[in-house]
Amino acid sequence: MARPHTMFIQAQCLPWQQGLHGEGRDDVERKVLSIDEAGTDATCIVRYPAGWSRPRPHWVDAHEELLVLDGWLEINGRRYERQHYAFLPAGYARQVARASDGAVVLTMFYDRPGTHEGAAPDGLYDPKLLVEHVDPLAMEWDPGLVDPQLASGVAIKPLRTDPYTGETSFLYCSPPHRVPPNMAKPQWTHSMVEELYCLSGHYVWGDVGRMGPGGYCWWREEEYHGPAGTDVGYHLFVRTINGPLDNRFATEPKPFTWDPEYRPVLPPALAKYAKPFEPPPHW
Repeated sequence: MARPHTMFIQAQCLPWQQGLHGEGRDDVERKVLSIDEAGTDATCIVRYPAGWSRPRPHWVDAHEELLVLDGWLEINGRRYERQHYAFLPAGYARQVARASDGAVVLTMFYDRPGTHEGAAPDGLYDPKLLVEHVDPLAMEWDPGLVDPQLASGVAIKPLRTDPYTGETSFLYCSPPHRVPPNMAKPQWTHSMVEELYCLSGHYVWGDVGRMGPGGYCWWREEEYHGPAGTDVGYHLFVRTINGPLDNRFATEPKPFTWDPEYRPVLPPALAKYAKPFEPPPHW
């Protein structure tokens, strides 16, 4: 099912809700960044309280993709620290899970999540989808993976490529002072959905405003935005849905400014919470 176009909301503005939108983790809190019309596929920030644990073998009936934002989460003895990544397919056997000191985790569910004790049904788990653990801090940035249509200086750390669909998840960074030439550049779109979450820095959109840490987008197909730049640099988590990344640029340059008005395009459930990003002072 489709999710509404979201460009963009600051996660800090959203309220915490108790439990997941599925079953089995009623003792966590969530912020729903986007969810499909059926209430199944969703992207959330999940907050695990200190001492949270699932000490017995269990499985989840939805794919769970995660990036740790704060604290640490342990699954099957493997410790996921800040900005560590995993893609755990539906039915993946979890012997033990815990967050002894608490954790905040960006989490993508590929269906309504339900947790069940014991072993998963035969045939549910697909090992080809498993990305058990990635520590991005141990990786080098690769500028060669960036679309050549984009400005130089940006780079990628690949996290996952779906073996069936070509969908990708990656970290994307830019140095400061990436300025559109002559302060004007065409807008662009994609043939697929691009999901963005700002981990640090500022991403300035000429048409919708300045996005800071916690900024979130569900950028639907054939929706044009931009131009964009950054004065301080940025570090993003990016995920593509319905295929690999496919940038499509318009031809007419649009003016760019470093102080655009916040003009988000949001579904009603998010619009009532929207506020402009306010950078904290550095001194």
